[in-house]
Amino acid sequence: MNDRRKKHPLNLFRGTLRMKMLTLFLCLIAIPLSLQGMITYSKFSTSTEERTSEYTAQIVYQINRNLDRNMEEMKRLSLMPLYDNSVLSILRELRSNTQAPPYLSTEKRQKMTLYISSLSYSRPEVRGIQIMSQNGMIFSNLDPSTIKSQVHWSEEAWYRRVIEGNGASVIIPSHRPGYYVDSSEEQYFSVARLLREPNTNVPLGIIKIDMKMEMIDQILTNMPFTKEGSLIIVNQQNELFFEKRENEETPGYRTLLQETDRLKSPRAEKTMWLQGQRYLLIDNESASTGLKVISIIPVDSLLKDSNALRSFTILIAAIFLVVAGGLASYFAYSLSKPLVQLKEKMLQVEHGHFHERVPVASEDEIGKLSEQFNHMVEEINRLVNEVYVISLREREAELAALQSQIHPHFIYNTLEAINMMAIRAGNFDVSDMVSSLGKLMRYTVERDDGFVTLAQELESLASYVRIQQTRLGDRLLVEMDVDEAILDTPIPKLLLQPLIENAIYHGIERQENGGTIWLTVARDDQDVLISVKDDGKGMTQPALTRLRSIVSIPFHQNEYSNSQGTGTALRNINQRTTLLYGEGYNLLMDSHAEQGSIFSLRIPLENEKRAMRHVQSLASGR
Repeated sequence: MNDRRKKHPLNLFRGTLRMKMLTLFLCLIAIPLSLQGMITYSKFSTSTEERTSEYTAQIVYQINRNLDRNMEEMKRLSLMPLYDNSVLSILRELRSNTQAPPYLSTEKRQKMTLYISSLSYSRPEVRGIQIMSQNGMIFSNLDPSTIKSQVHWSEEAWYRRVIEGNGASVIIPSHRPGYYVDSSEEQYFSVARLLREPNTNVPLGIIKIDMKMEMIDQILTNMPFTKEGSLIIVNQQNELFFEKRENEETPGYRTLLQETDRLKSPRAEKTMWLQGQRYLLIDNESASTGLKVISIIPVDSLLKDSNALRSFTILIAAIFLVVAGGLASYFAYSLSKPLVQLKEKMLQVEHGHFHERVPVASEDEIGKLSEQFNHMVEEINRLVNEVYVISLREREAELAALQSQIHPHFIYNTLEAINMMAIRAGNFDVSDMVSSLGKLMRYTVERDDGFVTLAQELESLASYVRIQQTRLGDRLLVEMDVDEAILDTPIPKLLLQPLIENAIYHGIERQENGGTIWLTVARDDQDVLISVKDDGKGMTQPALTRLRSIVSIPFHQNEYSNSQGTGTALRNINQRTTLLYGEGYNLLMDSHAEQGSIFSLRIPLENEKRAMRHVQSLASGR
């Protein structure tokens, strides 16, 4: 039955019934509210992410289409010199002329300049258009003071890309051309092409169109762009063309460059973790230019409305939970109050107060239980009183039987004979021990009412101590401090000897060097305080706890066997004082390992009359 009770779900929560009821009520309220809030927040957040993802995908697609149109226009411009014979003629001349560029006539120079200027007319996004001949001469629509007349463009980093293009248009990522004279570090991206003879495919030069970054800014002007996000444009080699970040903390090109695998391979997921934060990443790659537009938006910025909804839901749930908690506390208190009263009365009954009753305030199951409890306590009170009286009579009968089995005169005469023989033989220690034993036995078997004076008890105790000192020698020292004003006080017979005996056998005798026992008997207000202290082996705390549990077993319980030995005498003392004087008069114990033990008890000064009144009250049930 105990195993089944431990496995019951309600027993998993350790606490009072009131706490269990309160916890149950709160769980029934809090769990549905929490689940509803979590589901609502999850649905709203997912829906927000999906809508934002779709909308951002459309914007990224539109940005890429606008880039395609501009790039296609620049590609078309790069083909125009191949359809102008004058330009081709000048390039052929420069190719075959290995002399320095200044030998080209001014007319031809102006013609090339006007031609290039016509290409860049009404194109504010174009920084400059340069046509470079095979011998290094450069023509541009820009002011001659801003551009070098001749450069070793074969040393430029972009040159290899153009040659590898073999006449096809090449989109060059953000870079700083070396042919500009101005000292600014402004970056440009370009469309370039290798110009070849139409008939023979012989290289004649290179056309390079440099575009400002403002061109992309103009494309983005009418496009919504979150301040928390970033926009990045890269080519198929993951080289940066353009980057825009409103917030420096938002991951940019360098962060994505570390995620090379994600940039190269198609991604099935729309979100990714960067720098410990979750981001929505939408990209679109152009089939014609190979440019990839990537939009990075922190998910937290998308969920501002969701977070506001979550905060509002939590606030409402907290208010409901507080109100529900108040109601649950009230009902839990009301329902458990009768049970708490019943539990308190049970504790009183457990301590021997059999006159306690529970008020019956209702006719429900708890009320019926209270009525049954009252009937049970009445029956227990009746039975206990009967057991008390029977136990007293049995103990008196056992003591009388024990005393009747011993023939005092025979024992006394025998001990006296042994004493005389010891004196004749000069064994005075044996004589003293036999004499003390005789006095001790005479004191023990004398028939009386169970009470003696403190002086008589101390005289018998002195005989017992002499016997033990004869046996142990100098290893045993007993010091007595007794208030002479209370020597005539009646106390229960054989009350002190078991305490001294316990100190000797369990404390002093176990030590190689023996020890000291201090007996103190003093008056404490209306009581006599008896204390036995020793400096023996002492006890560990577990051993002391076990001894206390043995001593505290009520005398009417028979499950404790006297054959166990340990604690029997102390248990009997505790039972006698408790039975004679009530619960307040019991044996107290304290001990520490290797530091000795102390046992103390108190009895009332008017103890004989009080004991008789207490026993009579137990027998009558009052």
